[in-house]
Amino acid sequence: MDRIEKLKNDIYTFEELDTLEKNATKLRDSETLRLIELSRASKTAKGEKPKQVDIETRRARRDKRK
Repeated sequence: MDRIEKLKNDIYTFEELDTLEKNATKLRDSETLRLIELSRASKTAKGEKPKQVDIETRRARRDKRK
């Protein structure tokens, strides 16, 4: 199954959609970007939520160890 079919069937997770969006933006692939938007909207409508990403800096990790 190719990526277009997977996008149409909402198989990708929110994290995978982020990666696909970065790549599609670089390649200026408007079809994929449109499908990513539709897939996100569909997942949100179904009640799925993206995982909260805890961005931690090196300094924060270092200070936690002390």
